Amino acid sequence: IDEREREGYRHCTELSWQRIYTAGSVVDVELAGNRIITYLMEKLVNAVTRPDLNYSRLLLAKFPEQYDVTAPSLYGKLQAVLDHISAMTDVYALNLYRTLEGSSLPAV
Repeated sequence: IDEREREGYRHCTELSWQRIYTAGSVVDVELAGNRIITYLMEKLVNAVTRPDLNYSRLLLAKFPEQYDVTAPSLYGKLQAVLDHISAMTDVYALNLYRTLEGSSLPAV
């Protein structure tokens, strides 16, 4: 790679940070995403560590079968939570967050 290409790449990187990654709407989405993931982590970790609670039982019933939330070790349970969250699409995570927050209820 020659110096001109290196300078072009550096300029593109700098411009991207200035105009894309720190744009208000991008930062807003990133902040919201952080809040959603943090909330889901807290609720799901609490559910696998306290499965005796009614709320935990209800929440654990929503887990897809492929994730072993009843693993014998805490490590296995936490791995199931992490695997589930990391496999979520943005839309699924947002919908689950809204459901758990009570801001999106099914029609009755």
